[in-house]
Amino acid sequence: MIKKVFVSQIILSIMLLIPCTSALAQHNHSHDYDHHDEHKFHIGVGAGAASFSGESGLEPALHLHLLRKLNAESNWSLGIGYEGIIGEEWHNGVNFLVNYRPFHFLSFNAGPGIVFEKEQNETEVLPAFHAESVFEFTISGIHLGPMLGVGFNKEHTHFSAGIHLGFGF
Repeated sequence: MIKKVFVSQIILSIMLLIPCTSALAQHNHSHDYDHHDEHKFHIGVGAGAASFSGESGLEPALHLHLLRKLNAESNWSLGIGYEGIIGEEWHNGVNFLVNYRPFHFLSFNAGPGIVFEKEQNETEVLPAFHAESVFEFTISGIHLGPMLGVGFNKEHTHFSAGIHLGFGF
């Protein structure tokens, strides 16, 4: 029941955010736009759905990260990230992240970490790798847009998609 409610909330959020984001993106592109973030830190939150390879269905997924730019002009940041996937099995991962932002609207996070997976009442701790890309619009200082992710460990590969919301400070 909780899973159905969570997935329906994600779908509703996506349906509401896409038209708003598209309209604001058209507004932003109508001006000469030289994007330069003045913030050193970025907190990102993502909600979406994940699918494990070889399994059917989608599971609710949550992503969080905290990044710090290497310097004020850098396109590179370092930080930590968390990913949680809740379903019949649960998956919690913590990663060291390297972030690269080649353009003001595109961001890539990737890095090694560990994942805690619970399957049939047994918890395993495994080395893992997580990567994520975010296509985002900056609206009144808030970063908003779709995200895609992939995670690997010796037990599973999973793919995720959702909405990213970020704040710089």
